[in-house]
Amino acid sequence: MRSLRILAVLLCALIPLASGAVNCEAQTQPAQQPAAKPEDKSKQKPDAEALKKYVGRYELEVGIIPISTLDVTLTDGELWVKPTNVKKRRLIRKSKNAFNDEVEGTRVRFDRDDEGRIVSLTFQFEGESYTAQRVELPPPSLKGHVVFRLKGHADASVVALAGTFNNWSQSQFLFGREGDEWVCRIDLDPGVYRYKLIVDGNWLLDPSNSATVEDEAGNVNNVLDIPPKP
Repeated sequence: MRSLRILAVLLCALIPLASGAVNCEAQTQPAQQPAAKPEDKSKQKPDAEALKKYVGRYELEVGIIPISTLDVTLTDGELWVKPTNVKKRRLIRKSKNAFNDEVEGTRVRFDRDDEGRIVSLTFQFEGESYTAQRVELPPPSLKGHVVFRLKGHADASVVALAGTFNNWSQSQFLFGREGDEWVCRIDLDPGVYRYKLIVDGNWLLDPSNSATVEDEAGNVNNVLDIPPKP
């Protein structure tokens, strides 16, 4: 009889424990994974295809300010600008047509015509705004009896010839790459001409021609003398 009482006491003690364990398990919810955060679109890189519309050469009249060309290129999905005589720098997009010059911290704006085409670029130089017009580059000039050659500069994008024979146009006569050098061929009448080479917006003296002259503004240019035909 005593044994039965002890057994009954033990059963009474165990039943609540078992019941509590069951209830605890029933109330435990499976762990939930945190919801994935949507990607911040402001940190996404602009579409490279969309940026291609800005690529090209933009020009100002020579002599207004030291910058006369701005070459906009696309590298690794990012837009870059190369002004005259300075290193290229990245453009950070701020809106559809507005970018920031990464080096200068100034605003660069691309302007469109009524049909939505990019026609000019407005930038700042020494606190003033200037607008450079977009130009379509012609094919290299490779036909003519006067030949200009420039060795090296394998990484250059645009090499041009400018002088008194074309009113110092920066985009009329372009060089083409032939082997390890750049070559430009044009026809010139007999006469004395002043000229320079332009490599990605940088004005250079022709290293193959030691004849130079200084103009009224103190600029040193190459001299080319083409004699009359015999």
